Amino acid sequence: MLDGKGRNAGSAAYSVGGAKRQAGVLRCVAQKGDWGAAMPKDSGLGVATTFGQDRDMPTWVACVARVRVDRDTGAVSVEKLTLVVDAGTVVNPDGALAQVEGAALWGLSMALYEGTEFVRGQVKDTNLDTYTPLRIGDAPELDIEFIDSTEFPVGLGEPGTTVVGPAIANAIFAAVGARLRRLPIRPAEVLQALASKT
Repeated sequence: MLDGKGRNAGSAAYSVGGAKRQAGVLRCVAQKGDWGAAMPKDSGLGVATTFGQDRDMPTWVACVARVRVDRDTGAVSVEKLTLVVDAGTVVNPDGALAQVEGAALWGLSMALYEGTEFVRGQVKDTNLDTYTPLRIGDAPELDIEFIDSTEFPVGLGEPGTTVVGPAIANAIFAAVGARLRRLPIRPAEVLQALASKT
């Protein structure tokens, strides 16, 4: 369906190629991420892809997440994130890689770790001893590739963030059949989703 026709054709100068570029990142990430490979019990692969074609400077991104779920605790371990990005001509490869690495880890942090509550109108977590973003020890293997392109260079600040949460949620479903639709995905919600399946 990503044939780049009609309203998905894209236009000059920023989105030439349209949805064909999204199909390209999806094909590439499936190959790099071992999509369709046999997985151990309670492990799974999930895929997600996003684009910003309606924005002035779209970026096409796809991610395969490999996760393992502990059915007893509900804990989700992200073992690997594979991302493929079409951002047009990459002007500074090291800078581009750093942007996508940071964006992917931020997406993982929001997907599984971050989030707070308001208690009587005040933020509950006021320091990092109780607010728990992703820690270095929980950072997975990252495999990031950029599509070679001569098209107009576009943004890399947040696009890598957008695909990680959905890919993780899809991988959890592939691993244990539990569908989670809210972030952050906490162990308690995983256990509840597993219990509601039976």
